[in-house]
Amino acid sequence: MHGTLFVRRGTMALVVLAALVFSACGASPPASQSAADAPTGAPDLAAAPVDTGGEQMTLQWWDYYGDLAETDAALNAAIAKYEAEHPNIDIQRTSLGFADLKPKIIQAAATNTMPDIVIIDNPDHQAMADQGALADLTEYIQAWPDKDQYFTGPWSSTVYQGKNYGVPFESNATALYYNQDALTEAGIGAPPATWDELRAAAQQLTAGDRSGFCFSAKPDEEGTFTFLPFLWQAGGDLPTFGGEASIKALSFWNTLVNEDGSAPKSVLNMGQGDAYNQFIAGKCAMMINGPWQLPNFANDNPQFAWGVAPWPQDVAAASILGGENFAAGNGANVATAWEVIRWMAAPQNVKAPLLSIGLPNRQDMVDDPDWISDPNKKVFVEQVAIARPRAYGANYPQISEQVSTAFQRVLTGDATPEAAAQAAAAVIQPLLPVQ
Repeated sequence: MHGTLFVRRGTMALVVLAALVFSACGASPPASQSAADAPTGAPDLAAAPVDTGGEQMTLQWWDYYGDLAETDAALNAAIAKYEAEHPNIDIQRTSLGFADLKPKIIQAAATNTMPDIVIIDNPDHQAMADQGALADLTEYIQAWPDKDQYFTGPWSSTVYQGKNYGVPFESNATALYYNQDALTEAGIGAPPATWDELRAAAQQLTAGDRSGFCFSAKPDEEGTFTFLPFLWQAGGDLPTFGGEASIKALSFWNTLVNEDGSAPKSVLNMGQGDAYNQFIAGKCAMMINGPWQLPNFANDNPQFAWGVAPWPQDVAAASILGGENFAAGNGANVATAWEVIRWMAAPQNVKAPLLSIGLPNRQDMVDDPDWISDPNKKVFVEQVAIARPRAYGANYPQISEQVSTAFQRVLTGDATPEAAAQAAAAVIQPLLPVQ
C-alpha cells in the first residue's frame, strides 16, 4: 500500500467524521465480556445460521474498496462464495469513494436507510455507534466462540460503552524502518529497542544531508497517529494528558528535533509518504511508518539494505492500530447481517481479502506462512498484537486536534512541553467519554 493510502484508510476520515457527531476510554477487551454479562437464557445466536425459512432476502453492503483492484476482487469472490452456500441470500455490494462513505452513512442513519453491512475505518467506529448508525451485536457476539481469538486492540475498536458494534476486518500498525547499511557504517549493531537507544542512534546516524530519524508531526490526525504511541510508551494516555507521561513524550520529540537536530524540522509538515520518500532517498536513516509501504520498496528498489523492527519503547511497548471493521447497519435485517459478518470473519473466508490489503488480527491466523515467512511483515503482525486503538468516544476528532496542536506548539517553540500539555488537557478532558 502507498503512503497516500494511509491517509485514506486511517486519518483523513476523521476530518469528515467531525460532522458525524452533530447528533449526539479505551473499550473493554474480549476478556471483560464474560458469560455473566450475557442475557439470561439467551439462545446460541452464533452457533447456527439464521433461519430465513427459505425466503429470498437481499442485503445491502457498503465499503470503499472499489479503487483497490485486488481487494475489490477478493471481496466480490468472498461474497459470491457466501451466496453459493446460501442461495436465498443476495448481497448487493456498493463500493463508494473513501470521502463519500461517511456522508452517505450520516444521511442513511438520519433517514433510517442504513445498509445491512458496512466496512468502516476503525477510529470511526465509536462515533458511528454513538450516532445510532450501527446495530448492537452484543447478544450475538457473546455467544460467538471466535471473539476470544482477537487481539485486544482491534477488538476494543469495535466496542462502545460496553456493547459490541462489530468485528475487526483487517488491521495494521506502525513500526520502525531502518537503513541497515547506515547502521553498520555507524557501528550500530542492532536497531534501537529503547528511547535512549533511539536518541543515541539518531544522533550517530545524522551526517551531512542525512537525518537520523524521520516521522510525521503534521498538524492533523496523521501526526497524532505517530505521537500517540510515544504517549503510551511513556506510560500515559489521553485521559491523563497533561501529566508526566505526556510532558515526557512531548519533551522527547523536542529533544530529537530542536536539541539534537537528529530529526529534521520538516517533520512539522511531513506525512507518512514524505517520510518514506526521504528514507528511500537516503535522507533519513530511520523512520516510523506502516506496512502499506512494503510494496513500494519492491517498486523503488533502494540501493541499500533495510529492515523493520518493533517500536523502540520507554516504560511500555505500544504501537497504534489502523485498519477497518465489519459492522451491521441499525435496520431490519440485523440477524442475517450478523450471519454474513460471522461467516466473512472466519479465517478461511477472510484470508484472501486480508492478503490483498492488511494483516490478521486473530491469534489463530498469525502463524500462517503467508504472513510470517517475510520477516518484515512478521514484525508488523507482532505490532498489531500490541497495537492500541483510537477508541476515545465520539469526540475523538476534536481530541486529536488538541494533541496535534500540543506537539506543534512545542516543536515550533511556541510553548514548553509542560504548558502545551496542560493547555491541551484542559480541552481534552471534557471531550472524553464519561467512565
